[in-house]
Amino acid sequence: MATRTQIYREVLREYDALRTQKTAELRQRKESLYARFPRLAEIEQELSLLGVSTAKLVLLSPDAMEAAVAEMKQKQQDLEEERMGIMAKNCLSPSLLKMEYICETCKDTGYVGNTPCACMKHKLMDRLYDQSNVRDIIKAENFDTFDLRLFSDTVVPAEGISPKENAKRNLKMAMAFAEDFTGDNLLLYGGAGRGKTFLCNCIAKDVLAQGKTVLYLTAGQLFKQLEEMRFHRDEEEEAVDWDGELLDADLLIIDDLGTEFATMFTASELFRIINDRKLHKRPVVISTNLDYQALMEQYSDRVMSRLIGEYTTLKFFGEDIRMKKKYNR
Repeated sequence: MATRTQIYREVLREYDALRTQKTAELRQRKESLYARFPRLAEIEQELSLLGVSTAKLVLLSPDAMEAAVAEMKQKQQDLEEERMGIMAKNCLSPSLLKMEYICETCKDTGYVGNTPCACMKHKLMDRLYDQSNVRDIIKAENFDTFDLRLFSDTVVPAEGISPKENAKRNLKMAMAFAEDFTGDNLLLYGGAGRGKTFLCNCIAKDVLAQGKTVLYLTAGQLFKQLEEMRFHRDEEEEAVDWDGELLDADLLIIDDLGTEFATMFTASELFRIINDRKLHKRPVVISTNLDYQALMEQYSDRVMSRLIGEYTTLKFFGEDIRMKKKYNR
């Protein structure tokens, strides 16, 4: 599995390669056009020399600067109009003489000033999402393939409803969340094999289909990466804004919370993540096999005040539908 630094460098290399490719394509288009219309080549050369000759004139006669600049602008306008006239006469698009960018905002550099462009953030999120091996899974696990027939119709006395009725409720709430997830959060809890991860994948697919970014990590992956960044990163290694990635994703999904090695570090980092995303109104979906009591024992009170007090909870109960699907379908 590639590290975040490796992913970051790979994305930057892709931007470099893209700019090189687009520059070569522009050069080829110009060479082809100039071979057919030599006057276009002459105009480009005259335009490039115009600024230099004007600068020399100003240096020789500063008093004539205003007139020189005005004359330069007029010549430039005349040359541009002549070039556009040649292009229009031959039914050629002016864009043939311009650099083509995939992203006009950053000009395919990945940055706007010193700030990562939205296109770079999307690229990084896509790579991180691929790291979790979920992209292929959501082709099979999505709302269209959610099968209520796997759930029992028998009422569970302690719950007052059947697993199927509970699954219908969870499915309805998950679909509503995926359709409009701004600011809301979900906590999915219950025993293994009840459909929590499947429903997380359903949500992820729908959110991705909206053109949003999704960062899907198991709790083990999440805390391992944070620990490596905090304590084990080589000082000479290029820093990657891993905290920024956790915050920038439109949706963060943390699966299998409670399966990681529990420490004070994991509890404090979990609180920081969910608190930061709350402040920025970025939703989180958390899935766990632990019940409320086990969550209280493993994490701090302030973490639980966030999860239990502020997250919409979806409880999963009944038989292990994974086994039922494997052996009875």
